[in-house]
Amino acid sequence: MKPLLLALVLALALPVQAQTQVRSAQVYRCGPEGRDLRDSPCPGSVEFDQPSAADSKAARDRHLADAKRAAALAQARRASEAEARHQRAQAVGLQGPPPAAQPASAPKVVQLKPPMTANGGASQPR
Repeated sequence: MKPLLLALVLALALPVQAQTQVRSAQVYRCGPEGRDLRDSPCPGSVEFDQPSAADSKAARDRHLADAKRAAALAQARRASEAEARHQRAQAVGLQGPPPAAQPASAPKVVQLKPPMTANGGASQPR
């Protein structure tokens, strides 16, 4: 029974593998609205050149400068919004706790009682 089942599975799997071959072809869309399909480039088509190394570097530098400007603007916006929140809070009367006028005092020294002795009384210094 098992050999028959194995043969049946293999017989079904072989045609499936034969149909899954990957084929690719370059297709160019030409004509109005790209309805004319060709296997070669369209006549009168425009080819694009790769940018030179200098152009790539200039574009990268512009991108970095724009990113720095954006970060500076975002920082300025956050500072402006924080100032506006502070001013609104003062106008409404929602102020935070007042700043401490003087630093906190030193901790108080507490005298500890002498330890109890076995006779129930405090030990006396000799």
